[in-house]
Amino acid sequence: MATMPLVTLDIRDDVATVTLRRSDKLNSLNSQMIGELGDALDAGSRQARVVVLRAEPGVAVFSAGHDLDDVPIHADPHEWDNPVEAVIAGIPALDVPVIAAVEGTVWGAACNLVVACDLIVATRNATFAITPAKLGVPYFRAGLSIFARSLPLHVAKAMFYTAEPITADQAHGFGLVHSVAEDTVELDAQVARLAGRIASLAPLTIRSVKAELDALDGLTDVDEGQLRELAERAWRSDDVKEGVAAFQERRRPRFSGR
Repeated sequence: MATMPLVTLDIRDDVATVTLRRSDKLNSLNSQMIGELGDALDAGSRQARVVVLRAEPGVAVFSAGHDLDDVPIHADPHEWDNPVEAVIAGIPALDVPVIAAVEGTVWGAACNLVVACDLIVATRNATFAITPAKLGVPYFRAGLSIFARSLPLHVAKAMFYTAEPITADQAHGFGLVHSVAEDTVELDAQVARLAGRIASLAPLTIRSVKAELDALDGLTDVDEGQLRELAERAWRSDDVKEGVAAFQERRRPRFSGR
């Protein structure tokens, strides 16, 4: 396990788990935590086949959002390089899927962080709120794009215009949340099953499909040549031979990622 003061990275069976550990401050994202989070997500995506982003089990607040003590109020927005924006915008560019395992309330920039993930599993007590209108601050385009691709547009507008939270059940109905768990135990079980399933399948195929989908939504700047290269790498891999052989032999495939 890679341990930093505010974030940990644990890799087991091709699943990287990134855990927020500033619960005494409601996991509010200060500059140090944002830096550690970005490093952990990058390292996890390079060393595993799927990344799980979570808070410590049993929290009432997944994250309260950007720590306002670290926000330079009245700074020129064109001169402030907001680090949390870079982490949020960087999630679609990661090579592997990211699953957000959410319990408790999620606010502001942390809500955007969760919505940027590929899949969300949430406990029934989870709520999601995006709150720049409560602070009087503008919002960055990549973040808005992530919401617009993840929710019906009128729902995304209502979340931004009212700053009111939506429940896990509402988010599931809108297609934002993949599945809802009753409690922490069920959340862990659902996430473990989903992450394990993804990790067992052909990683080069998943990487190619993820890149195509995120490029299609305009969330990354991957060009056609790069997308073609990823697809060709998957097509020419040993995993294709293994997948076909396993199908013909009626056994579970063992994908190497090569």
